[in-house]
Amino acid sequence: MWKTNIKPKLGDQIRVNRGLYYHHGIYENDDTIYQFASPKGSEISPETAIICTTDLKSFLKDGELEVREYSTEEENKKRSPSEIIEFAKSKLGSNMGGYNIISNNCEHFSNLCVFNESKSNQVDDVLAFLGGLFRNE
Repeated sequence: MWKTNIKPKLGDQIRVNRGLYYHHGIYENDDTIYQFASPKGSEISPETAIICTTDLKSFLKDGELEVREYSTEEENKKRSPSEIIEFAKSKLGSNMGGYNIISNNCEHFSNLCVFNESKSNQVDDVLAFLGGLFRNE
């Protein structure tokens, strides 16, 4: 579940709506957000996307901050805040095998940092929707 109007804490997963998708990151402080993005500008360029940092204002680009709240099951599976940040820092400068909107995007990175599991709920939702369009029932 994602909530607005909450101050993020160390290691929190954050996101901002970019219209057609959500951009995800890991919060260390207002000056340091870890993200999988192009360091040259505001949009993802698959050729230049790496794990990099930005500040919260630049991350949001006037969008509304959302902070992830975890279920009890998720709380039991997630790393500690310091482990999340340590993992994110260890990936700085990496292209994580190359950006791919379906299999290796900013949400995959965020979940990898927190749960040690590379997954994207927004991709899963789109694929499920598209699959439903083509079912012969």
